[in-house]
Amino acid sequence: MARPEEVAGTIAELLDELAADPAAHEVGEDLVRVLMEFYGAGLAQIVSIVRLAAGDTLVHRMAADPLVAALLTLHDLHPVELPVRVGHALDTARRRLGSHGSGIGLDRVDTHTGTVHVTLAAGCGSSSETVRDVVRTAVAELAPEVAAVEVAAEEPGPALLQIGLRPPDTAGSPDVAAAGS
Repeated sequence: MARPEEVAGTIAELLDELAADPAAHEVGEDLVRVLMEFYGAGLAQIVSIVRLAAGDTLVHRMAADPLVAALLTLHDLHPVELPVRVGHALDTARRRLGSHGSGIGLDRVDTHTGTVHVTLAAGCGSSSETVRDVVRTAVAELAPEVAAVEVAAEEPGPALLQIGLRPPDTAGSPDVAAAGS
């Protein structure tokens, strides 16, 4: 079974091929639009029937499957709101990263642009591209409609001042001897 991101890539390639011929491109766009409306109406009916027969619990179970979730999202039928799914995705990223994920925070979800803004606390591995990749992957899995994940690292705070237990030995220092004279 093909993964949703593989299918999306194939669709993009086919649309690029259609773009080479303006007449074919227009027909292709019309065909895709009509098919999307058809499948969307069918999925909406399926969700409605399932919801009536078994309640929201079964709809949520269906949406837990990545392929079904991608289809529901594509047709604006996903039962869980985007910001909630993004929050779950960040929880997933934190679990995957262990102690390196403790400083991951959701700044905001811009539903108009499809951009998720994430902040990484200084010292949580925020300079690591691995942390950023894990966050982006988790968001893509649970919120495939997100167009971009912007990750910003917080600036580190001031360095800690180290204070010793006692002052250094100054008995042999020439300044101390001169001050005592």
